[in-house]
Amino acid sequence: MQNHDEKSLTTRERLIYGISNGGQVIGYSLISSYLMYFYVNVFSVDARVISIIFLIGGIWDIINNPLIGTLIDRKSSSKGKLTRLIRIFTPFQAITTIFIFMGPLFIKNNSPLSSAKVIYLLITYFLWEFFYSITDVSFGGLAAVISQNPIDRQKAISTASICVQLSGSLVLVIIPMILDFSKSGKTKLSMAEIFLIIGIIAGTVGVGIFSLSGYFVKERIVQKKAVQPVKELLSNLIRNKPMLLLLSSNLILSFVGIGEAFSTYYYLDVLGYASLSIIAAAPAFVISIFSYSLIKTAKKHFSNKTILILSNITVGTFQLILFFIGLKHFQNIKVMLPAIILCNCVTGLFGGILNTLPTEMLTEATDYAEWKTGVRMEGVAFSLKNSVVKVYGTLAQGLAAFLLSLIGYVSGQGQMITQSNSVQKNIWIVFSLTPAVIRLICTLPIFFYSITGKEKQQMFNDLKRSRESDIHE
Repeated sequence: MQNHDEKSLTTRERLIYGISNGGQVIGYSLISSYLMYFYVNVFSVDARVISIIFLIGGIWDIINNPLIGTLIDRKSSSKGKLTRLIRIFTPFQAITTIFIFMGPLFIKNNSPLSSAKVIYLLITYFLWEFFYSITDVSFGGLAAVISQNPIDRQKAISTASICVQLSGSLVLVIIPMILDFSKSGKTKLSMAEIFLIIGIIAGTVGVGIFSLSGYFVKERIVQKKAVQPVKELLSNLIRNKPMLLLLSSNLILSFVGIGEAFSTYYYLDVLGYASLSIIAAAPAFVISIFSYSLIKTAKKHFSNKTILILSNITVGTFQLILFFIGLKHFQNIKVMLPAIILCNCVTGLFGGILNTLPTEMLTEATDYAEWKTGVRMEGVAFSLKNSVVKVYGTLAQGLAAFLLSLIGYVSGQGQMITQSNSVQKNIWIVFSLTPAVIRLICTLPIFFYSITGKEKQQMFNDLKRSRESDIHE
């Protein structure tokens, strides 16, 4: 490996890296959390059509992202291959983010099976997916090359996680308030116009902030080989057991997106107010910001592996308890709101750990590849990780849309309709049980993760000597 920049990661650069990630999440949170609602309730597209499109999109992501990662790993540039791609493709990402929400302005057909709607949806959604994938894979890889120092990387990842929480929470606070405000009839703006305004802000401000990483973040570890055969990359991936275990865990965890997609329907259609989600999340958000200070203390006593396992089991158990409480009281705000707040607070307490350790461990697995084979794999590693995240945003939402039609949910095509008791109960079951079960299952692969203790320290020591030797050559 060659040292691209001998200087340590600066505080300024770490903050820009984190803020850029926060900007990226503004648009992604909007699309991952509310795109299904927009398509079904605002654009008035049949939920079954949405489920098929999202499922196809999720499958395509699983194929497309690794291809992008492989192409990235086959190239090398002393000026930074990852940041260059971010600079080139963020303008296209911004434009497609806006066009996704312009459908209702162009197409006035009220039919949920309108061919014009389906064609527009397919073109804009898949173009956005393509451009987002390129920039997302590139940004994800920066975590592994932003510094040679594991401590610096952990600080950068923590900073980015905090910024992601702040910006993601901003979206999750504003949109429920807007939905309730629109429901009250106090605004002259239609829901289509409101979502377009939000899309413009996400595309310009959010993606604009994200693009800063392409200009002000440096890549300090550069692959010696200019071109790496695809066969070699795939072979190294198959032999990298720690990386495969982490990616498997992330893949399982991504299906919590099914429950997340039902959250809007639970708060709006069962409890009656979308903005209740803000009240439910606010205390946990405050706790989660301070939870990052617990990481250093936890690391003094346990390995990353042990910390992550204990955190997942604790959060999953509390979510499972919440599910059983809701089976009898899912419509009772006085019971459910405090119960959800308590469960969210427990999740928030472990938020710092759950948001940073999986990424930090994946950078370790990237170093492990370099240690064992001499070939880094940040492109492939983080493209696969991001494929998993996109499963959360597409495949999981596709399954959620399918479940929505399966349980008998009735769309009002822009108007609120009271759902039956059985539909409301099924909304609760999907919303609460899915994340609990998946959180527990995703812990299983982590038990076999091996980059710990003496082996981990030996790896870092050997890599440090190897890189210092490269500098003097």
